[in-house]
Amino acid sequence: MNILFIEQLIVMAYIGIYDWEKKYLQKLIFDLQLSYNTAVFLGKTGTTSYVDYTRVSQTILDLVSKKYFYLIEDVANLTVNTLVKNFCICWIRVKVSKPGAIRSASNVGICIERKVNIS
Repeated sequence: MNILFIEQLIVMAYIGIYDWEKKYLQKLIFDLQLSYNTAVFLGKTGTTSYVDYTRVSQTILDLVSKKYFYLIEDVANLTVNTLVKNFCICWIRVKVSKPGAIRSASNVGICIERKVNIS
């Protein structure tokens, strides 16, 4: 299995359930790994012969920076669903962190892993 990964992708987003959180952009950090069906790309060349990590990153940036979210769980689920829909992914793991959310912890977050059946 080939795994493409993107680490420490920083996105500024409006996120939170408390009133004070709703006023400020907050940093979210994305770490993701994904595997794609290489058979789909056999014999192809050019930009259709791979999963473009630049497009994956830009998809996340566009998706998250244009909405308001209450929970990082919502961010992670929407990210996974959008990437699975738009890219030929057969397995994905997305970790979304919200550093500074708890003063006594260096980080908090959620990790979602999903296997996708591609027919």
